[in-house]
Amino acid sequence: MSDFLQFAINKGREERVSNDDVVRWAGALDDWDCYNAAALEIALGYHRGELSYNFCDGAMNDLWSAVRAGCGTGTNQVSEPFFEIFEAFDAGEFHRKHDNSDDPVGDFTDPLVANAAE
Repeated sequence: MSDFLQFAINKGREERVSNDDVVRWAGALDDWDCYNAAALEIALGYHRGELSYNFCDGAMNDLWSAVRAGCGTGTNQVSEPFFEIFEAFDAGEFHRKHDNSDDPVGDFTDPLVANAAE
């Protein structure tokens, strides 16, 4: 497990990973190698059942905030696999059926993460 992921786990979900935290680990907010490595590690940990959906979704949202700050507004280029993995966890946040009888994590996140983890 990378130092960054261990740091994020130790922070817990009550205290979010900040942009300053990302700079401390990556050196800058526009370091795509760091974002891609962190996203892959998060996806693999989730896929193996080592990390919860809520933790992974929160961590990816925190990293997305840093990406937006690092790339600036109006930038449409986001590195893969980071963006694919971000979207996989984002897909689990929303029910598609009005009665919430669907399982967005099982229906969308799990297969997308499995694809990214392979």
